[in-house]
Amino acid sequence: MDDDRLRAIEDRLALLEVEAAYARAFDGRDGEAWAALFTEDGIYQARGRTPGEPGAPQGRAQLADYCTSAPYDGLHLMHLPQLTIDGDDAHARVHLQFLGTWHGEDGATVDMSGYYDVRYRRVDGQWLIAHRVTTTLRRDGGTVLPYPPGTAFDE
Repeated sequence: MDDDRLRAIEDRLALLEVEAAYARAFDGRDGEAWAALFTEDGIYQARGRTPGEPGAPQGRAQLADYCTSAPYDGLHLMHLPQLTIDGDDAHARVHLQFLGTWHGEDGATVDMSGYYDVRYRRVDGQWLIAHRVTTTLRRDGGTVLPYPPGTAFDE
């Protein structure tokens, strides 16, 4: 196998591992491990939010706090990402379902389906998440929203 093909396989496997570690760290409320999967200036946001505002953390300190102080516990059910790799940059769409329980007396549950648009960057030989945007299509048994065209980064 030539070096380019081997590198392409290794890159895909490394990105799959990032996605698996992402779900496990968040579901385990391990903020430091979760934040370490992002670049130093990494962003997590819900579609339509502005990076850096509450609920749209930017930078590892905000990311770690967001994970450990989330007002719910749950389980990410992640699908395989559709990956595009270009040198030290990559992007993906990752469909997901999140099953969770809100903290508090009522213990309300959440059942959310949607997808992530993700930009990755290779930093010092390691693939990291540079920017992740969540698009919610369905929450708590409500109406399934139409699948929007393009990506969240097109807006």
